[in-house]
Amino acid sequence: MQHKPSRFPSFFMSVGAVLRKDALSELRSKYAFSTLAVFALTCLAGISMSIGGGELTQLNPQVQSVLLWIVLFFSAMAGLGRVFVQEQDAGTLLTLKVSAPPQAVYFGKVIFNVFLLVSLSVLVLILFIVFFDVSVSDWLSLIGVLWLGSIGLSIIATMTAAMAAQAQGRASLFTIITFPLILPEFLSAIEGTRAVLAGEAVELTQFLFLGGYGVVALVAGSILFDYLWIEG
Repeated sequence: MQHKPSRFPSFFMSVGAVLRKDALSELRSKYAFSTLAVFALTCLAGISMSIGGGELTQLNPQVQSVLLWIVLFFSAMAGLGRVFVQEQDAGTLLTLKVSAPPQAVYFGKVIFNVFLLVSLSVLVLILFIVFFDVSVSDWLSLIGVLWLGSIGLSIIATMTAAMAAQAQGRASLFTIITFPLILPEFLSAIEGTRAVLAGEAVELTQFLFLGGYGVVALVAGSILFDYLWIEG
């Protein structure tokens, strides 16, 4: 009796190929990460200089956490949306549709965006602490909230980037449709960050919500992406 070859190795190879292609393209151009990093640096430096060094330390943890996540959100909007637009600009969209299954493209793009935004979040956190002179007592909780929120944002941004890629005014549309979808996780991440900066313990339910929201977004995006990819 013959056994059919497993489709999982070929699927993971396709995901790896998509991820490798995007990574190599980013290493050559350094467009996405540099755009995100410059935007974040400009925002944090502008806020720091406009408020003034002495008043920065007087900001309450709620305001500090809101500022941190606003910078992360708009930095993500400045760069993550290009994950599909660059395929159109380079003329590789049709080739990608022919050579890779939709789910492999989706997960490859998601992993690339997750890596990009998680890397940026580390840079933003360092700059945030330097500019705002923030003291952190529970680094593990802060990094956990930051990374779970960034992963969820990356997943949703990948899905909405696919939705907005071929639309008119895609840059503004990308932000408009992303914000309502990310809002529940956005608010939870702000509250978790506020708790850490205030010296409070982050509740387990907040970590579970952030992780669960990302999983639900990943599954929903996977289901929706087949239609977007084929019909697009």
